[in-house]
Amino acid sequence: MRLVLPLLMVAIASSVQAQITIDLSHPGTYVRHFTVTAADGDASAITPDQIADVNRKLAASGNTEAAWELGLAYLQGEGVKQDLTQAEHWFELGATKPEQKGLVAEMYQKGEYFTPDLETAARWFIAAGRPGDLFELAQSYRTSDPPQIHKAATLYRSLLSQTGHPEVRRAQMELGNLVLDGKYSAGDDVAGHALNMEWARVITQELLGQEEYSIAVDYTVGREDLPKNHDMWQLFCKRAARYNIDLAQEFYGRAILNHEIQNGNPFEGYAWIRLASDKQYGNKVTVQQLEKQMTPEQLAEANSIYDGLVQTRIQDGAYYPAGDPLREPSNAALKALPEDNPDVQLRQAFALESSSRPGDYQKALQLYRVARDRRMMDVRFVLGHDYLEGTNGIAKDPAIAQHWLYGAADAGSHPAALLLARLCRGEGGGNPDAVQALAWEMIGHDGPTAIGPPPHLSQKQKLDAMHLYAKWLAAHPGWTTAAASLR
Repeated sequence: MRLVLPLLMVAIASSVQAQITIDLSHPGTYVRHFTVTAADGDASAITPDQIADVNRKLAASGNTEAAWELGLAYLQGEGVKQDLTQAEHWFELGATKPEQKGLVAEMYQKGEYFTPDLETAARWFIAAGRPGDLFELAQSYRTSDPPQIHKAATLYRSLLSQTGHPEVRRAQMELGNLVLDGKYSAGDDVAGHALNMEWARVITQELLGQEEYSIAVDYTVGREDLPKNHDMWQLFCKRAARYNIDLAQEFYGRAILNHEIQNGNPFEGYAWIRLASDKQYGNKVTVQQLEKQMTPEQLAEANSIYDGLVQTRIQDGAYYPAGDPLREPSNAALKALPEDNPDVQLRQAFALESSSRPGDYQKALQLYRVARDRRMMDVRFVLGHDYLEGTNGIAKDPAIAQHWLYGAADAGSHPAALLLARLCRGEGGGNPDAVQALAWEMIGHDGPTAIGPPPHLSQKQKLDAMHLYAKWLAAHPGWTTAAASLR
């Protein structure tokens, strides 16, 4: 069965017009300039003075549109002398729409025109009342000096009851970060632990999925040391989709429907796009178009695959499709994978979530924390290791192994540095370079005193290796400190 994707067009409009003016006296900052118009479309008012006169008269008689425009005029000094007190007064009377209230809140939040005032911004954000306004207020509380974590968490939790808004997912992730950083807890009882675990899993999988999706994009674009590879794009796009990355779900689903994936089931393509539609409105239109093309029997099959993915998330922690090795794996299967594989860490943490044994709750949080904090190095390390050893269905390729291992080492992985030393010794098909090998040994072992240099190297070669080691440390502040924290 061939399902054809519809062409989608999305229009975005704004009801508050603004121009951005760069403030050259403060490089990197800007001040927005808002267009002031005459209320009720009075075409006789042309100059700023005339527009202000019309709005003043209408505002005095209770016209809220005029009051809003008059507030903008006093804010910027257009047709009137700039007066922020008057601007505040007229905004109080004229800001009746959520977008207007949110705009005033932003100006107090960012110190744009008005002096920064978080509490006044909070009053306006709450008055605006949209999920995005409440999320923005929560972010301000979280980053305030000092941070007001409880207020932020209360707002994040209030957003969880909303549906159909991206801020729900963002709130879950922020709560997960707070839990993993030890700054907030939903409670120390069974219900509180369950919420903490859910939020910790959401943020960890989201960030891990983002890393895996970025690798999929690398394989799509290709570069001098990493050729394009559709099979590897498919692998990492599917992995990112598993961890709820909406773009990965959309593009993987589209690839199945467009017959870019060998033996792909079109109903599975529908299921992935439907998952993405939970977070992207445009995909809801795609799903509706696909459903119109199906018979009742086909739609039932497609919905069955979708329901199966949803069920695996409940049972196994993520959207594992049929045939995925991490869908209900045995302990033996997990042990066969590298210990620092984030996929394994997530599976182990999820298995501990429902345990009532003392200490398992903290063990699960620690595993989620490790997977979150080490994702950049561990994903690349495991991939580089697979290319080096030819494991997990990936053919040996020392050049590509070097690419990913260097990325892992650059992100802080000492084991990756030691594998790079192996490659530079000529092992695994690498090009021998004794100086580079010694430098990577010193990098991986945190210094020249941890190892003895090979006796066949000349004094100059040893000094060259020491120079490379010193150069690496200069480019990676905290390298040895980071290693100690991971042991």
